[in-house]
Amino acid sequence: MPRMFLNGTAMSGGADHHLVGDATLVARTRTAPRYRFHAVDGRYPALEEGGSAAVEGEVYEMTYAQLREVLLPGEPDGLELGVVELADGSGSLAMVLRAGHPAPRTDISELASWRAYRGRS
Repeated sequence: MPRMFLNGTAMSGGADHHLVGDATLVARTRTAPRYRFHAVDGRYPALEEGGSAAVEGEVYEMTYAQLREVLLPGEPDGLELGVVELADGSGSLAMVLRAGHPAPRTDISELASWRAYRGRS
């Protein structure tokens, strides 16, 4: 079963957590420290390779049907499906910033947490 790293509103307690449905939470973890983390248009988070942030998130086991029919259609246009490296060196599917996406974004790498960012804004 595929694993999906979530780092925004679909995490537990978030407004879009319902999109996770009955998927099994595998871990609360961070990415490897190799990403930049953005708030895109102040509405949603986005990972981008090439930084040093270890971004907080949750990993869920989801069926391909759930990914295809429920979670992915709910993602913003500025994101695309990619693979990230987690703190333990394993890989996971995740939503990453689409290259060349024009929406304004704020670098929130120093926080490395969507929850921390939302608590400040």
